[in-house]
Amino acid sequence: MIEVLVALLILLIGLLGVVGMQYLSLKQVNNTQLRSQVAIHAQTMVERIRANGNAALSNDEFDAWKAELIQDVPTANGKVEFAVNGGVGTAAITITWDERQLSNDAEQQSMTVTARVD
Repeated sequence: MIEVLVALLILLIGLLGVVGMQYLSLKQVNNTQLRSQVAIHAQTMVERIRANGNAALSNDEFDAWKAELIQDVPTANGKVEFAVNGGVGTAAITITWDERQLSNDAEQQSMTVTARVD
């Protein structure tokens, strides 16, 4: 009888380890999905700028893009900066968002995409 209890205890410890690994895996899959959404939205902004004749978007167009971003990534905040250096225009799209880490603390992440617009 004691042997069966010891075997069940060992099995339980192993199953708890598997459950813990599954939890961490799901958390990382969620983080990866957020990063993918951020990259898609940054590329969408680049394409909108290029479709607009490589000019800054109106406030309404920017607000529509930002609303789409927040719908997919609720903690996200986006900004777009234009610069001209030596006759070459660039647009820097920066998106920041919160992401859960292994310790369940939210850590702010940032992605910046710089595109040549001329």
